[in-house]
Amino acid sequence: MASKHESFAAAIAAAQANMSNAIKNAKNEAFKQGGRVSGYADLAAVRDVALPAFNAEGIAVLQAVDGHDGWITVSTSLLWGSERLEVGRCSLPLGEPRNLKHECGSISTYLRRYQLASCAQISQVDDDGNGQGHNVPPTTRQPNKAQRIAQQQYSKAKRILHDEVGCASEEVADAVIRWVTGGNWSLKTMSEDPGDVLAALQEKNDNGTPYSDMIGEAAEAARLEAVR
Repeated sequence: MASKHESFAAAIAAAQANMSNAIKNAKNEAFKQGGRVSGYADLAAVRDVALPAFNAEGIAVLQAVDGHDGWITVSTSLLWGSERLEVGRCSLPLGEPRNLKHECGSISTYLRRYQLASCAQISQVDDDGNGQGHNVPPTTRQPNKAQRIAQQQYSKAKRILHDEVGCASEEVADAVIRWVTGGNWSLKTMSEDPGDVLAALQEKNDNGTPYSDMIGEAAEAARLEAVR
């Protein structure tokens, strides 16, 4: 199947455009700032942001872990079609831990987290990473692609209800929404799936009930329901 992107770089750029920053969801007892335990985004939090966006653009992420002579090495590559790009390679020493297996896992997870966040350009805002003399300003999490689409659908549905249908009050808009969706959604709940409400409005209009007639149809349906 042909790719929707002209180049590997374009695919990466499209993926990054749909990523937000990773939310700090873990604590590091070894690092404290102002008497408070520092927080950071763990590997799972970074993967939850990066992988869906990369995969949606046809990009696979591979992270290999290797060990030799007391060192753990992690390399990260991005694959797109037949192209492969190594975007990170780093090694850390094991030292002399009491629990070698745990230390191996801890180092590999640490390196995977930082390399994945780096190639995705995700800010982790974790104190151990930002404690090298750099002050990182707070970031505002931007909506992802699905959230932006939902916001657009919500705005369009409200515009149709006000401008095309002619709903002059919340009560009237609620009645129309309940009618077109068969009682599945209301004005209060439509934000949960605005696409479903928008599709129901458009389907009724396409099937012969003009937007301008929907208030009357909804009122008649409510009257018939009341006399049952």
